[in-house]
Parts: sequence; C-alpha cells; structure tokens
Amino acid sequence: MNRSNLANKIKDVFIVAEDDGSYNLFGTYIIKPESGIYKVVVMNNPDMSELSFSSLKYAVTWCVLEKNKKVKEIKRVQELDSYIESLNVNIAQYKKLIFKKTDDRYIYMAKLFEDKIKKLEALKEIDWYTAISKHIQNKKYQEYQDKNPHDTDKYNY
Repeated sequence: MNRSNLANKIKDVFIVAEDDGSYNLFGTYIIKPESGIYKVVVMNNPDMSELSFSSLKYAVTWCVLEKNKKVKEIKRVQELDSYIESLNVNIAQYKKLIFKKTDDRYIYMAKLFEDKIKKLEALKEIDWYTAISKHIQNKKYQEYQDKNPHDTDKYNY
C-alpha cells in the first residue's frame, strides 16, 4: 500500500476533537462550537459557505452524509435542524402566552400541543438520518479493520 492510498484510507475514519474545542472530521470538515450552535466549515472549498446546526450530533450527521455524497439527505438534515429550532422558539413563546390570563389562552395551548407533535415527528426523522450516517461511518470503520487486521500470526518470528 503506497502512502497516498494509506492517507486516503486514514481520512475515511479520521475524527478528532481539537484542543480549541473544535472537531476535525476526515481532514475536510471543521465543526466549531459558537454560542450554543455548531458551525461547519468545509476546508479547501471556498464555494461552500459556513453552515450552522443546533447540535454537534446533527453537524456530524451532515458531514458524514456530505462526505458520502448523499445530496438529498444533507439538504433534508439542514431543513429539519432549522425547522426544529423554529419550533423550539414557537414552543417557548406559547408557554409564556399560556400563563397570561387572556381569552386566547386555549388557542395557545392547542398551538403548543400541535408544535410539540410536529417537533417529535421532526426529531424522529432527523434521528433516522443520524442513524443512516452512523451506519455509513461504522461500515467504513469495519472495512478499515477488515483490511488492516492486527494479526501477528502472519509474521511468525
């Protein structure tokens, strides 16, 4: 195996937490935590702007799917993350409005319940994409281990 091929194989499984709190995935993506959000930067790609996610899990999911060229899935993960965050804002607002003694209180309760259901459905879907990305990455790890067994029997010293 030549060095170039080895470097590419290592990049397939390379995920590191850096000293500054950021994460380097596959030598291509940097995830930086900033004020409660996670910014993803694609290195060596000036055409792609910085992306923001509400959690590290969703940022990593996006990176794995993007690395494996799952175009439809990466778009949907971005949409779902944004949707869930907007629902969180709505839920917080409705919770405040419910405690005000107004005639609209029951309307706010209904809207709160509806948004909580929407959020649960969106969370189920984004967790499904997370499971897909985890499966893809675990397959890469398994392929790497299968091709590089730590078997010393072949050396018979």
